[in-house]
Amino acid sequence: MKFKLQYCCLLTAATLSVGPKVRADVLTPPTPPATPAGYCTTIYNELQTDLQTFNQTLGSPASYPTLNLAQLRMADANTGPSISGPDYIAGVETQLQELQALGVKGVVVQVGYPVLYLPFYNNSSSAMAPYTTFYSQLATAIHAAGLKLVVENNVLLSSGSDANWTNLTSFYASQSWSQYIAGRATMAATVATTMQPDYLVLAEEPDTEAANTGQSNLNTPADAAAMISGEITSVRAVAPGIKLGAGFGSWLAPTGTSSLTSYISAYTALPLDYIDFHIYPINTENSNSLIGNSLTIASMAAAANMPVAISESWLWKMENSEYGVLTADTFRARYPFSFWQPLDDYFVQTMQTLANYTQMLYLSSEGTNYFFTYQTYGGTTANGGAANCTCTTLSCSSGTIETDENNQATAADQISQYTTTGLYYGAELITPPDKTAPTTPSGLTGTAGYGTSSLTWNASTDNIGVAGYNVYRCTPPAQGQSCTEVWLANSASASYNDMSLTDNTTYNYQVQAFDLAGNNSGTSNVFSVTTYDNTPPTSPTITSVVPNSPSETTVTWTPPTNSSGLTKYLVYGGTSPSNLTVYATEPSTKTSYIDTPLTPATTYYYGVVAVVQGLNSPMSNVVSVTTLPLPNAPINVTAKATSETKITLSWTEVLPSGGLPIANYQIYRGTAPGLLTALPNRTTTTTYNDTTVAGNTTYYYEIVANDTSSNKSVPSDPVSVATPPAPNAPSNVVATAKSATNVTVTWSETIAPNGLSISSYKIYRSTSLPVTTNNYVATRTTQSYTDTAVVAGTTYYYAISAIDSGNDASPLSNPASVTTPAPPSAPTNVGATANSAAKVTVTWTETIPTGGLPISTYKIYRSTSLPVTTANYVASRTTLSYTDTTVSPNSTYYYAIAAMDSSGALSPLSSPASVTTPPMPNAPTNVSATANSATDVVVTWMETVPTGGLPVTTYKIYRSTSLPVTTANYVASRTTASYTDTTVTGGNTYYYAIAAQDSGGDLSPLSSPGQATTP
Repeated sequence: MKFKLQYCCLLTAATLSVGPKVRADVLTPPTPPATPAGYCTTIYNELQTDLQTFNQTLGSPASYPTLNLAQLRMADANTGPSISGPDYIAGVETQLQELQALGVKGVVVQVGYPVLYLPFYNNSSSAMAPYTTFYSQLATAIHAAGLKLVVENNVLLSSGSDANWTNLTSFYASQSWSQYIAGRATMAATVATTMQPDYLVLAEEPDTEAANTGQSNLNTPADAAAMISGEITSVRAVAPGIKLGAGFGSWLAPTGTSSLTSYISAYTALPLDYIDFHIYPINTENSNSLIGNSLTIASMAAAANMPVAISESWLWKMENSEYGVLTADTFRARYPFSFWQPLDDYFVQTMQTLANYTQMLYLSSEGTNYFFTYQTYGGTTANGGAANCTCTTLSCSSGTIETDENNQATAADQISQYTTTGLYYGAELITPPDKTAPTTPSGLTGTAGYGTSSLTWNASTDNIGVAGYNVYRCTPPAQGQSCTEVWLANSASASYNDMSLTDNTTYNYQVQAFDLAGNNSGTSNVFSVTTYDNTPPTSPTITSVVPNSPSETTVTWTPPTNSSGLTKYLVYGGTSPSNLTVYATEPSTKTSYIDTPLTPATTYYYGVVAVVQGLNSPMSNVVSVTTLPLPNAPINVTAKATSETKITLSWTEVLPSGGLPIANYQIYRGTAPGLLTALPNRTTTTTYNDTTVAGNTTYYYEIVANDTSSNKSVPSDPVSVATPPAPNAPSNVVATAKSATNVTVTWSETIAPNGLSISSYKIYRSTSLPVTTNNYVATRTTQSYTDTAVVAGTTYYYAISAIDSGNDASPLSNPASVTTPAPPSAPTNVGATANSAAKVTVTWTETIPTGGLPISTYKIYRSTSLPVTTANYVASRTTLSYTDTTVSPNSTYYYAIAAMDSSGALSPLSSPASVTTPPMPNAPTNVSATANSATDVVVTWMETVPTGGLPVTTYKIYRSTSLPVTTANYVASRTTASYTDTTVTGGNTYYYAIAAQDSGGDLSPLSSPGQATTP
């Protein structure tokens, strides 16, 4: 962009290059700037007046321990993709060292959204990784140096000379306001975890952010605060110890919907730790002092118990009338010229006073370039000036001027060059004056070249910071003369390359560290280096060239006779001895080279050149070798489908003459001719089982032989084979509950066209849907299955898979469901009654449970002690009663009943019922027989009922003409205790015995007999 630089005239440059000794007297503070003679007064006088007026307001506040920081400009994400370069971090660390030498206590790094936001890289972690790595390494280096780290999580610039990301505009345009808020919160958390800063500025300059991103909501304080609130929540979740701030530029208008006070009120209501702001223009606009607004910010923040900080401050070079008219690039392009130096010094001093006045957390200068170099206005492009610029017209672009300044500042970093502004700034920060010298550099070493040497040493340390190193050099003295060291150069880093030396000459070096207070360390050890001789070496000799394989050879040689200083070998090769080219570069320690990949059965020629200190020897002898042939393609390839998912391949191999042994075979497969891809597994045999095929598909195969050096044959002739289809899933699956613990499953099967025969069926069962192959229960060869492992009262789902003769499984059938009946309930109300001493009647009731089968049988269990178990089985009945005639008198029995349903399922045993049988009746006593006549005998007796016995209801009379009397001699029954026998005859002796019968029909033993003899 061309721009107009108004009211500009030329001042003398004041840039200091620090030499062997750094003068302490240059650190005196600058006097207040005066208008330079011949300089158009408007801009300079206005800015000087604004600063003077503001300083009168501030007065002379007491010193406050504000952290003095500086912008680490090379780490600014607006630099663009170059920050991800592997060597970029080294330059940044050098600049960090130079800033630390100024006495700063920390640095500010601008890490703008979306440089660490994954969607900006199309969610490619590998694309974002270099930037994450850079900022992680940078944060580690900053903290290792003992410095504080402030990260400004602002936004990348999408326009202007500082915008270096080509895809930003489209990315910003693709985001809605809600996506933008979420993205800012995500990146804030990423910055917090990646860099672990001491202070994190979550957002800055909402007006600038809105202009760059197109997110107009940022012009509304409440919306801007809502975005910051999301960032606070995101960061606190991952890094609760980081101090969080946010802010705006001091140039915002004091009134209106997007006023400075509105933003202050919105931000101080957030759970922030402090308010951060920027100062660039200090002019007066409509009676509003832009620099004076800083006091409004500090006052309102203090009222909310929040400290303030400044992460960016520098002096925009413009008059009042230019504010809001010219672009920011125009103002930045005016910065580099040396005539602003006194005014810059005055601005730096004013910011220090403001920091004391407001008791600021930290204060950072943005114009750190000008601590190292300024450009001469009107000079040549070579010395950084604007060659075609006049006081009123600038025909070179603002971007060119800024790029020149950045490049010169980077170069100044490398040689420890500082301006008087930088030195003045350092004097402001380093109090009291520094009297401590850096430590002496150690370990000075290096390497030689042709007319060059490269030096490195161990870095020194300093209480403030090492500003750089003095490099000294001397050549060996002449006869009788001493060697005087001469200052050669400054180096900011612990290395230096000395150029334009004489070949085959010895040089001595020492280095010395210095700081900005003029303190020099001792000198290092002396390091001597001899530059290379330019006499070329003799030729090496090739001793052998061996063909290792069809694609590889090994070349071996001996070194040249004068190998001192040998650095490398150049290996030449080709298919013609007259047209060799460099194939490889090998180190001096190697005397062999493996050449690959090569063409099989081809003759190659080799030669070797030795390189000593950059000088090439003549080429060695040229030697040829012929590579081995490739293996032959396999022959007699066959393919057979043995199942839906398995194809068996076989082939034979013929080795080529002179070829290497076959190591393995690679199988290529596809479903169309000519479109084959390699299978992942190789085989060392001449057969292969492919188990990754699908059913009902035609496959094409080719086989390639690989020798022991991984050389491949051409493919074999292709073969094709079709796999059978998978078996059909069984159909008509039916599950029938035969009992509470027995389910019968049946099904039918249809063979798929061209399918294999079915060899078995796999049965799967589950208590819920879906049924899966994890629910396997059994395998059958018929089309039915009886499941006896089920539980009563449960719903089951059965699915069947058919397995063909190739062991291929069909899909599972549609499931069939069945619910097993509930088991029978235990009988209730069990009662046992003793009918007699030898008879007990047992009764019970039964209720069939819901879903239960009918009861077919009751099983009766009896025991003489508890518990009653199924081991005590005595009988089964189909009715609800049982008469037990196997009991014994005067005994206690326990009865329990189990119900059995029509499926044979048995209920639990009922609660037991107990009963005690009565004792047998006692035999009658006192039996007496009296013969009243020849045909009449009267018999009497007595009876005693035993305890617990039943009443006697009948007596049975037994008679015999001889002893003993038995129950076979029964003659009569009576209910009373006497009997008249009229069936006797005279002149005979009779014996009588009596038995008592109780009400239960129990008969006592026979009594002792009584006898009588009839007359």
